[in-house]
Amino acid sequence: QKGDSAFVGVAAGGSVPVASADGLTLTLKGSGEATRYSVKDNGSALAAVSVKTQRLRLAAEGSRTWALTDGGTLTPALEVGARWDGGDGETGAGVELGGGLEWVSDGLSVEARGRMLAAHEGDVEEWGVSGSARLLPGSGGRGLSLALSPRWGASESGLARLWDEGMMGGASSGTDADTARLEAEVGYGIGFWEGSGLATPHAGLGYGNDGARHWRLGTRFAFGPAVAVGLEAERKEGAAAPEHGAGLELRLRW
Repeated sequence: QKGDSAFVGVAAGGSVPVASADGLTLTLKGSGEATRYSVKDNGSALAAVSVKTQRLRLAAEGSRTWALTDGGTLTPALEVGARWDGGDGETGAGVELGGGLEWVSDGLSVEARGRMLAAHEGDVEEWGVSGSARLLPGSGGRGLSLALSPRWGASESGLARLWDEGMMGGASSGTDADTARLEAEVGYGIGFWEGSGLATPHAGLGYGNDGARHWRLGTRFAFGPAVAVGLEAERKEGAAAPEHGAGLELRLRW
């Protein structure tokens, strides 16, 4: 007889450009995550279990954008960050390194990124690489958008995965280098509120090399350039019973 399980995750973060000149930009990023996973007594030798984890990150990213002769852009980036882990798993401070390269031209965007935990007080090894190919929407985010994103290992922070994959996808993504995942999403931007608002209904599908499948359906609302809200429903299938969830995200920019 299987016991019930529950996952609760909270994440918050932000970024602040601190310098920009001649296409070179320096940005400070910070994020915090807290999760709790619990399993009730399943009637066997396994009693109720509850696991809590916390993570804080602070990073600086430098990027440089070059204009190409065909009208596109090429942007390499390098990131250095510090992080602290607490809770019931590996704890202590660590140093993260990351980098990426993005090419944008004629409504297409192709990006590759890599990330690794260079040092940590605990016995932790973590790295990952990711890529994406996107058909960008039209002016102001209106129109059709498509995205295809493969990933190996822990190529993103938990906060980034929450937006890219939703609540259950971001929470369950492994950190093992053997973990591979492919995400696909289609959306369509529709203007409202006399043109100052944007609603983007979207649907997504994720598939992992462990056989897990993850469906997402939701809408993102943008109220001008400063406020965005995302609502999403999810279903995850794998070796265990299907899981369902819902997510809410609020983005503020100033």
